[in-house]
Amino acid sequence: MTRYGRSCLLFLLSAVSAAAWSQVPTNGSFETGDLTGWTAGGYNRAGAIRSSNITPNTSLTIPDGTWAAAISTGPGEQASGTTGATNFDNLGGNNDYDLSWLQSTFTLPANAAYVAFDWGFASGEQNEADQYDDLMDVTVNGTRIMTRSSCKLNGSSYSPFPNANCQNATVVDHTVNNTAVSVLRSINLRFGSPAFQRICLPLPSGLAAGSSVTLRFTVADQNDHQIDSTLFVDNVEIKSSCTEVGTIVQLTNTSGRAVDVKGGGFFTRTAAARALAVDSNGRTVAFISSADLGGNANLLDQIYIWNGLSFTRAAWTGTTQMTLGGQMQNIAISGDLANSLYGRYIAFSARMTETDNYEIYLFDRSTSALTTVTTTSGCSNTDPSLDGDGGVLAWVSDCNALTGAGTARRIIVRSGTTNTVIPANSSCPTATPPREARGVRLTRNANGRFLVFESNCQPVSGGNADGNYEIFRYDRNGSGTYAQVTTTTNNGSAAQITQNSMAVLDGSTDGRYVFFISNGNLTPSGTVFNSDYSYEIFRWDGNAAAASRLSQRTNGSDSYYTAVDLSYDATDYAFERLELTTGNTSVGRRRVATTGSDSETLLASGLLVNNVRIGKDGLVPVVSFLSPENFLNTNADGNPEVWQGRVQ
Repeated sequence: MTRYGRSCLLFLLSAVSAAAWSQVPTNGSFETGDLTGWTAGGYNRAGAIRSSNITPNTSLTIPDGTWAAAISTGPGEQASGTTGATNFDNLGGNNDYDLSWLQSTFTLPANAAYVAFDWGFASGEQNEADQYDDLMDVTVNGTRIMTRSSCKLNGSSYSPFPNANCQNATVVDHTVNNTAVSVLRSINLRFGSPAFQRICLPLPSGLAAGSSVTLRFTVADQNDHQIDSTLFVDNVEIKSSCTEVGTIVQLTNTSGRAVDVKGGGFFTRTAAARALAVDSNGRTVAFISSADLGGNANLLDQIYIWNGLSFTRAAWTGTTQMTLGGQMQNIAISGDLANSLYGRYIAFSARMTETDNYEIYLFDRSTSALTTVTTTSGCSNTDPSLDGDGGVLAWVSDCNALTGAGTARRIIVRSGTTNTVIPANSSCPTATPPREARGVRLTRNANGRFLVFESNCQPVSGGNADGNYEIFRYDRNGSGTYAQVTTTTNNGSAAQITQNSMAVLDGSTDGRYVFFISNGNLTPSGTVFNSDYSYEIFRWDGNAAAASRLSQRTNGSDSYYTAVDLSYDATDYAFERLELTTGNTSVGRRRVATTGSDSETLLASGLLVNNVRIGKDGLVPVVSFLSPENFLNTNADGNPEVWQGRVQ
């Protein structure tokens, strides 16, 4: 059989396998328009539903097809007195009412390890007293694998179950209308329909292939039996893996390690990639690796460039070379076309010897020239950023010779041979701990006019008196002006300090869009808001009216967002998040929606997935990231490798 024939056979087998898996459980996306393959129980308030069954019809977005399932405690009062009460959450005795459930019983396929589904919990109890905290759970053969209670606008949680996401901040009283199946009619969605989110959960241990498994979704009314709460479920699948969730390829394939005698012992260096940067198209990927991808037999930190077809090593002449004990810290790349090269310039932070400090270097791929940007002693220059054409360079420094601020960190912006300290020391009053700036990112376009950073200084008149780390945007034009993107407190109503970080800019000429991560409830009156103080992605629109500049783009009660990167046109952004239910990290792409929730494509999920970056190849988002996982059975040795996914 030819290689082409084998590839076709493998593809067909894969397609057949995927089709077979998609049928477990039967009718997992409810596209029959009814509950075929499923059984309702309790008060039997469960049925298939679609957006037209809800008034207004635009309030529910179905993630897979046109139908989903709804399981509800309503409409209205089902139980009275003690009738129907059950000790659903082991809280306060038998005080949970109006219980309904939906379940499917099926034979467990071979290699089954996970159940995945889209879900949303719409509760009318968001603004009710704490003890009215309606509940939902998911069980497999009676073992709970997921639980949630009503979102509370005041951030409380009376139930031991974690809070689900909130819907609208104010009462809207949407209704399941008379076109729906009779058991769902008149259900009140007091705060509107929920936004679905995807979750993938491990099945309980001890389940054998071929055994009978019952998957059940349940809702109950906490402490009363009056106000409706409804669980929406769609696209239910039994899966063998939660990792191969996108179209990804492995760009690097490294192996080996180097062992040196050092200090009377042995020092081992494993081939590993870490820290990467991409151009505006996402096709050119620069990364730091200790692997031998050419010219690196001793497995020292080097910079390699993937141009879409092959690797090259960033090689320069002279004595400034990496030696044993040296290390590279981080990397940045220019995004635009110059001398027929995208990503012509690469900036990086490195100590070239074991006794050196971290300095900033600039490499020109067109001429192979290396410029030593900083020459300091006893301090560090780290975290570089480049604008689109490489003409402006920024980094973080704690070197007094550059900042005039002692050991306090400031941002240095270099244009030509001129350095500017940001914020100016006069904007950073003396304090303990010291007022600093960090996390700088330049605009993605070629003029380098704007940059964003986080700081506990006070560059805006009258702003940030409490010294919390806020996000600022700086305009280098003229005398330079600051815009304060966030205004948060160290305490507020959250249980922890409000943290704002990971700010990135788009490529607009006016520095319009800033994306960042915060655990603050920054838009409490918005359609999407962060009442549980989880780490979410926010957007600041510098062209909008002051009252509407901030919007919350993610809303996950099951996860914390840990990194964000933004496309040149600000229509797509890449994310990295920690999945609290599994301990996995996940990366993918999200598309900014004109109305409603941003759409998402998940690319990879595993114990360690990080350094996500995004570019756009024409209209196609290209997401690159690092991971030691064996996603495609091509990385059995577990070395951190470079991966890439194209979102079609």
